[in-house]
Amino acid sequence: MRNINLNATDRVTILYNVIVVIFTFIFRAKIAAYGCHLVFNLSVILLILFLCLRKGSVLARTASMWYPLALYAPLYYQTGLINRVVIPGFMDDFFMNLDVRIFGKFPGLFLNEAYRSVFLDEFFHFFYFSYYLIIPLTAILLYRKDTKLFEHFVFQVSCLFYVCYIIYIFLPVEGPLALRNEYYLQHGFFHKIVDFVYSAGENPGAAFPSSHVAVTFLVAWWGSKHFKKMRIFYWLTCLFLSIATVYCIFHYAVDVLAGLLLGILAVLTFNWAAPKRRYLSFAAK
Repeated sequence: MRNINLNATDRVTILYNVIVVIFTFIFRAKIAAYGCHLVFNLSVILLILFLCLRKGSVLARTASMWYPLALYAPLYYQTGLINRVVIPGFMDDFFMNLDVRIFGKFPGLFLNEAYRSVFLDEFFHFFYFSYYLIIPLTAILLYRKDTKLFEHFVFQVSCLFYVCYIIYIFLPVEGPLALRNEYYLQHGFFHKIVDFVYSAGENPGAAFPSSHVAVTFLVAWWGSKHFKKMRIFYWLTCLFLSIATVYCIFHYAVDVLAGLLLGILAVLTFNWAAPKRRYLSFAAK
C-alpha cells in the first residue's frame, strides 16, 4: 500500500472537515439536507487523500498545493447553512449595542453621515472587494518566488480561515446588512460587484470576527515581509479594507477589532511556532 504523504495544510484541512462531519452528524436533526453536508465534507477528505496518493504526477502535485484556495469559498458558504444549530438566532442585537456602548454611536452610520460621497463609496467598495484579489495575488507571487514559502503561506491562511469558520458555526452574527440596504443604492461599479458577490456567495452569519480583516492582516504581513517594495501597498490595503468593512456597513466595528486581534494573534503564533517547527524537522533528519 502506498504511503499517504500528508503535509501540514492537508492535515489541518482534513481536521476541519472531520470536525464539521462530527458536528453535522450530532446535530443532523436540526440541519436541513444534512446528508449533503456529510457527502461534501467527506468528499473533500477523500480528494485530499487521492491527491496525496498521486503526488508523483505533476498535475496532482500542483493541485495538492493549490486546492485549499479553491475550498475557502464553499467551506465558508457552508457555515451559513449550519450556523444556527447551537444558537438558533443571530446575535446582532448584542453586537450592535456593544458598538454603540463603545463608540457612542454605530460607527457605520457615523462615517456615512459625516463623510459620505460618491467617490468614497466607490473607493471603499473597491478596497472591500480587494480582499478577493490580494489573497490569490500574494499566493502567486510567493509561488513564483519559492514554493516552500508558498506552502507555509497557504498553511497559515488555511488555519486562520478554519478558526474563523468554527467561530461562525457556533456564534452566528449577520452584520448590519439591513442598514446597508437602506443607505446604499447600486450606483457604482464596485458597489455592484460587491453586492453581486454577496448575493451569489454569501450566507448570513459570518460577521464576527471579520475574516476580511483577520486574513488581510496576515496576508499583509506576508507580503510586506517577502516583497519589501510592496510593503506600503499591503498595509494601506489592510488599512482601507478595514475601514471599508464599517463604512460600507458590512460589519460592526467590534467585528473589525476582533478580526484585527485575531490576525495579530495568528502572526505572533506562527512566528513563535516557526523556530520549533524547524528544530523538529532538523531533529527528525
